[in-house]
Amino acid sequence: MNTPSPQLPRRPASAPLVIGLGVLLLVGFVILAFSVLSSIPDQKQLMTPVVVTGTPDYAPDVETHVAAADPATGQTIFTMYACAGCHKAEDSAGPALTGMGKRAATRRPGYSAAAYLYEAITEPNAYVVPGFPGGVMLQNFKAAIPEPDLYRLIAWLEMQ
Repeated sequence: MNTPSPQLPRRPASAPLVIGLGVLLLVGFVILAFSVLSSIPDQKQLMTPVVVTGTPDYAPDVETHVAAADPATGQTIFTMYACAGCHKAEDSAGPALTGMGKRAATRRPGYSAAAYLYEAITEPNAYVVPGFPGGVMLQNFKAAIPEPDLYRLIAWLEMQ
């Protein structure tokens, strides 16, 4: 008996075209993936503070008000607004209270201690102290703390 030999399946005529399109799509996807991944900025670079040179416009006014403010109630204001939750004698969640006034005068070029502390309280993400996370401090202190209290708080902080 003669058994028929099995026939191999035929490849359709369009197979090379389908394979070519598949390879082309794969290569295109790899190129797209590399271009997207290479455009993601370095995370450390995003956390690097921007160096601002020059005195902020509000500095003279803040310095005048702070110089005239009585620091005697500053600690009460510090406690009232729960600043001690993050700012302790030593570094904790926020920079240390001890030596804050001295450090404030050197944090940013062109800023006095009063101008720096004013900015740190009213716009806490304008400059983030290296080694501390950004976006942690409450953002509403400019609206929450009355200006006279803010100046008394800053006068007290300068003495720490």
